[in-house]
Amino acid sequence: MRLSSDKDDAGYRAWCELNGDDKRVTVFLDGVEQRDVTMADDEAGEVRRCVRTPAGNIAVDKNAGEFLMETVKGSVEIQITEGRS
Repeated sequence: MRLSSDKDDAGYRAWCELNGDDKRVTVFLDGVEQRDVTMADDEAGEVRRCVRTPAGNIAVDKNAGEFLMETVKGSVEIQITEGRS
């Protein structure tokens, strides 16, 4: 399964459907829950997420005003549960 919050990504429709049905998505990479994920693909073993600084802040390209992103690979698990609570 591929999920993405990027409207130009193949996983966007699936992400929209889950949000429309009020589902909660939790992504794990090599058994560790991931934060700030914008794309997860369990078949390809990829996660796209925001880069975090050593202090835990989201890294920003100050010239472009954009969040810095990274794609990491490993064993990806996508858990879908009811509701957002």
